[in-house]
Amino acid sequence: MSFALSASAEPFAYPETNAFMATVAGTPDKLKAPVPDEIDVQQDDLSVRVLPDRKLPPALSRYRDLHFRVAWQDEPAPLIFLIAGTGSGYDSSRMDYLKRLFWQAGMHVIVLSSPSNHDFIAAASNSGMPGVGAEDARDLHTAMTLALQKAQDAKGFEVTDYRLAGFSLGALHAAFVAELDSHLGQFNFDKVLLLNPPVDLYASVGRLDELSYTRVDGVSDTESFYEHIFEKLSRHFAERGNSDIQASLFYEIQNSPEALTDPELAMLIGAVFRFSAADLNFMSDLINNGGRFAPVGKELKVSTSLTPYLRRALFCDFTCYVNSQLWPAWEAKNAGRSIDDMAYETSLRSLHEFLQSNPHIAAVSNADDLILTREDYEFLADTFGERAYLYPHGGHGGNLDYQPVVERYMTFLQGGAHE
Repeated sequence: MSFALSASAEPFAYPETNAFMATVAGTPDKLKAPVPDEIDVQQDDLSVRVLPDRKLPPALSRYRDLHFRVAWQDEPAPLIFLIAGTGSGYDSSRMDYLKRLFWQAGMHVIVLSSPSNHDFIAAASNSGMPGVGAEDARDLHTAMTLALQKAQDAKGFEVTDYRLAGFSLGALHAAFVAELDSHLGQFNFDKVLLLNPPVDLYASVGRLDELSYTRVDGVSDTESFYEHIFEKLSRHFAERGNSDIQASLFYEIQNSPEALTDPELAMLIGAVFRFSAADLNFMSDLINNGGRFAPVGKELKVSTSLTPYLRRALFCDFTCYVNSQLWPAWEAKNAGRSIDDMAYETSLRSLHEFLQSNPHIAAVSNADDLILTREDYEFLADTFGERAYLYPHGGHGGNLDYQPVVERYMTFLQGGAHE
């Protein structure tokens, strides 16, 4: 997918023009905005009890408390909440980079898992069934409040003002949290940054679902796909005489006879999201005692292997989750309304007036983002205007650590408090 439209007139030299490759490999190390080493960041992992009355099976006992990460400054400073993307935890590599970037810029940082991640579903989702914008925002807002209180009690830092950022699905969540807080007046966010947000969530996850069904020559199913990729990597590393995957898996292999094709890259991306969907399906079903993947009434002990149930959940992608779990539950509370109504109310389009009129919210995206259509991209340009930092290529988040992109959104984020 590639559009000519771009709201950025500045020269753009991000080197990877293949959207699949950019999404998978990101930015070459030498072109990344530098951040401090992980060991140099003043940080800690904490947990908080968000839903004290929730009863979980013994096998999920470790998810009773919501875990999060805090990085803090010794002097009074702004605090930014950071929300992870689809299925991701607070400790994912994407969140790790952004945390170090924001901490380096002099902010306190609290990183939260995505509401679609298993730990958040179990510990902080009231419905146990994430995917409805307003409901997820309420859960996040509560979790943020409790996490902040716990972090300040534990570390004693002082906050001067509040900011908010999210990546991918986390960016959509950030928009809904900002809108909710505009009514509650609790944080009064000075800056909100949406990094590669979906515009229409359910349509975007449908596009991700389709990637896992990409046809690859000589591959008949997912298992043989992984064998196919493994054989390619084995041949490449055998020829090179090393197995330094981190250094050479993508950029070096793409310049070798074993280069991954676009269908292979697409299926690789789709497979990653398919596992996130399985996690979401299984945990939501288990919390709500739906019986789709684990028998109703069966006691899942700490020693119980969850693998057989998770394998069943792999056959249900994101669209399956929406149709089989989320929509029936929403319809039961919204009689006479359609699934299109639910989709609209969970889209950025439903927040158009709020986003357009709020000068403290900005969005970053790319014309070749895998989760967007041309209409979605134009919506971002029209809604945010000069606060839409749009680029011709970079895939889904592939250029977020590219120095010129980082400098641009960090300039916005550090622009100061309300005037």
